[in-house]
Parts: sequence; structure tokens; C-alpha cells
Amino acid sequence: MASADIAMLTTLDAHTHSAAQIYEAFHRDGAVVVHNMLSDDVRLQLRNELAESMSDTRPGTKSSDPGVQEFWGSNTKRFTRLAMRSKAFRDNVLVHPILLGVADAELRPHCASYWMNTGQMMIIGPGEKAQWLHRDADNWPLVLGPGERQVTVSCMFALSDFSAEGGATRVVPGSHMWDDFERKALDHEITQAVMPAGSGLLYSGTVLHGGGNNTTTDTWREGLHLSYVVGWLTPEEAGCVGLPEELARTLTPLQQQLLGYRCYTGDAKAARLWTIDYEDIPTAMNWE
Repeated sequence: MASADIAMLTTLDAHTHSAAQIYEAFHRDGAVVVHNMLSDDVRLQLRNELAESMSDTRPGTKSSDPGVQEFWGSNTKRFTRLAMRSKAFRDNVLVHPILLGVADAELRPHCASYWMNTGQMMIIGPGEKAQWLHRDADNWPLVLGPGERQVTVSCMFALSDFSAEGGATRVVPGSHMWDDFERKALDHEITQAVMPAGSGLLYSGTVLHGGGNNTTTDTWREGLHLSYVVGWLTPEEAGCVGLPEELARTLTPLQQQLLGYRCYTGDAKAARLWTIDYEDIPTAMNWE
């Protein structure tokens, strides 16, 4: 992208574009908008199942840390434990085929398996200022830096329309390929993921992004963030702690693995991690 160019995000459609085309745009730009990732029925089920939590959760954080307060925002609602709260999340988002396909291509060269980093509602309220631009791989600073080893992949699902004035996610396309991860993005390099409800913004752990400024007086931007991380790193969310064992036992092996109810192993190069009595969790807990 030339210095005079205005940044733009590629927009594709889940109904008409192939997995290969979606991954090509993702790999090239570090982020891609995909329309129709969620059907209306699934999106409405998610909103219904999460409605009580969305209503009851207060904006802002309980943390006394100024950095956490600044990053979180004063009028933004966040909550996790989505697998416990929503069947639609467990069955349609956690194992979304497009997100899994991108994660397989991006992460599997560097790990035997990956698991959920976090499933999190991020609801930006009226008057909220823009979040600072960051890379999700900042969570693991020893592995962050230019290069081909990617450790996390994310998708921001739009449960409501994402407009520029409502706080659509800001993105710096191509920033995952910068030689200098310390430099700041210039204004013309920053764009926003404006997209209709049901769309998803797929983005790399090394692309600069952040929540947008909500300049409206009455609109809450309802975003559902799901990210995966390589299985040899600690996730942001303690997924298995937030999901009762009785419910975990009813899930598929893939769902269990993503939520931390299976150990990390799978090939000769992979250590055996996250075990009980050095057994896989279902085996140790006599599930099978």
C-alpha cells in the first residue's frame, strides 16, 4: 500500500467466496470482512440467549488498574463464559467452519492443536472513545514480532450492525507484515470494519486493531469476539472453569478440546500438556 493510499479492508461473502479466497485475503492483509457468517436465526438465538447477561452487565471494569480501565473503556460491557450461556455459541460459533479453516491454515503449522483463547461479548456504548490500537499477540510478548509464526486468530462477529459512528472495529491492514512492530500507524493506514449484522471480521493476532469511537447517543455496538490460540500457550480466558463438567461431557471432542477439556498432544513433536494423572481429561474423569 503506497503512503498516499487510504487503507481499505477486503469484503467477501460466506455464500459466494471459497475458504481459499477468504484465507488469501486474510493472509495478505491481516484482516478480512466476511458477510453472512451467521444466519439470522443463529444471530437472533445468540442475542436471545445472551440478552440477560447483556442487560445485567455493567459498563466498565471492576479492576483498579488504570491500564485495564483505559483499555476496557468506561462505557463498554464485556463478559465471557459464552459456552455456558449460549447453545448457539457452542454449536455455531465455537466451531464455525470458516474460522476453523483459517485457524487450521494459520496456526496448525506451529502446533499440534489450538484451543479457545476467549469467547467474549464486547458491547461498545454511546460516547465511548476509541480503544488504543494493539495486537492480540501482545498477550504473549516473548513470541510477538515480525515473522511467520502466528499464535492466535480472531473473529469479531457483528450481532448488530457495525457502523463507523457506532464504534466499528478499527484495523490497520498490512500491519502484521511490518518489519517494525514498534512504529505507530498513520491516519491514512487506519480503516474501520463497517459491516452488517451477521458478518465477521477475521483478523490476525499480529495486525493492529482496536474498538472504534461510538459517537452516537443511543446505539450499543454488539460484538462477539472469538479467538483461538496455539495449544502450548495459556489462553486469556479459563474456558473449562467457566463451563460445568456436566455440560462439557455432552459436547463433541472438538468442542471439548477448544474449551480446555482435552489435553494438548497429537504428534511426535508435541509435548503432552494439560493432563490429569498424565491422562487426557475425559479418560482421567471416567467419561469414556
